Amino acid sequence: MIRRGPWVPLLPPKARFAVITIVPVILLGWGFDYVMPGETAESLSFVERAMPLWAWGVLCITAGILALTGFLGRWRRIAVVGLWLGGVTFFVLAVGQWVAVWNNPWLDGIRGPILASVVALAQLGMALGYALQPDADAIRREVEGD
Repeated sequence: MIRRGPWVPLLPPKARFAVITIVPVILLGWGFDYVMPGETAESLSFVERAMPLWAWGVLCITAGILALTGFLGRWRRIAVVGLWLGGVTFFVLAVGQWVAVWNNPWLDGIRGPILASVVALAQLGMALGYALQPDADAIRREVEGD
């Protein structure tokens, strides 16, 4: 039997902040791509064609701003709302991308749906994890017996 080592894969605070802010930056980047002119209809999935591109952009940008604001301000609930909105949006976009490559030989073009799926799962996992974290005030009250 292989024994696990004592290392716990936690990031130091500065590295952790850099890593978690990547998620809102991805949202902002995708959002700005949707609101900028120049997208051709041939490259869009059926999901992306279901709404105007600016609407997808607004969803992504709003989610990114909320998540980033929550992180920077240390407002957990705002971050959770942004991450949840971003995760659901990316999940829907990923479904469209999976449908687009499903019948391709060898699932050609699979990197797009994989990336969108992983980003969606990361956001939803972060949202759930942060939502389940107890508030510092609740912990303090419990410890102090209030």
